[in-house]
Amino acid sequence: MKRDLELFKKILIQVEELPIGQILDSSKNIEGYEQEIVAEHVRLLEEANFIEAQISMGYLNGVAVARRYSITRLLNDGHDFVANAKNPAIWKKTIDFLSKKGGDVSLAVFKGVLAKMTCDYLGL
Repeated sequence: MKRDLELFKKILIQVEELPIGQILDSSKNIEGYEQEIVAEHVRLLEEANFIEAQISMGYLNGVAVARRYSITRLLNDGHDFVANAKNPAIWKKTIDFLSKKGGDVSLAVFKGVLAKMTCDYLGL
């Protein structure tokens, strides 16, 4: 599975929009994505300390994979990512810039470029 930054953004924005005390779980589909793909991305977001989540694991061809999830909270890194990513102009500028430079980068590098593009956009 390839990491999908657009899916990260969609998941995090949905979590941000929830009222306090509400959860985002695997019963709520994200249009255009299979549940297993979303669950694995939730697992990655939890590993990156963007969210707090409970993840139920299962096996596919003998490999442990995320099956179900409940996201209970957006953490500070998740809030920072959403704050920069939800502006369509900044997001597009970041994606276009990285595509011209070769595409795939680590999440840490992506976050840094996204933050820089946000500063540039705001004239900071």
